[in-house]
Amino acid sequence: MNEPPTDIDATAAEHAVWIAADHEAVFAALTTLDGLNGWWGPATAASTAIGGHVVFDHGLPSPMRMEIATFDPPSRVTWRFASTYDDPDNPASEWTDQTFAWRVEPRAERTLLGHPMDVTVVRMTNAGWPATGRWRGFCTTAWGATLDGRLKPFLEEHS
Repeated sequence: MNEPPTDIDATAAEHAVWIAADHEAVFAALTTLDGLNGWWGPATAASTAIGGHVVFDHGLPSPMRMEIATFDPPSRVTWRFASTYDDPDNPASEWTDQTFAWRVEPRAERTLLGHPMDVTVVRMTNAGWPATGRWRGFCTTAWGATLDGRLKPFLEEHS
């Protein structure tokens, strides 16, 4: 079940986090207002309609808007960054039109270094980075820390 990344190119980064939580709870954390507020909020809207928006208020000059590009419960949701930030010192200034494709694999036993674990795997592919993007390394590290340090504990503590 530990498959190599797909559809990855030089403008994308994939993250995978193993979470000891039910598949449905993980998908809800990515698609509901309560779920999003639990790990990446504050969220002010959480549409699941294609073309709708997930909106975050992270204290930026304007809300951060993610358009729903795909929604296939309970396994896939893709956000397209629909905001524009002109301040080059803001990492989100390079996110316009980037996509964040979330894939939630069913909970199953997986083995890591000889240790079996009953986990749901979340894969997030962030695609559309400019080839010479200033913020790619910073944001890739921040996403990894956020998924492992906020999404995973939120779900494991509340499942």
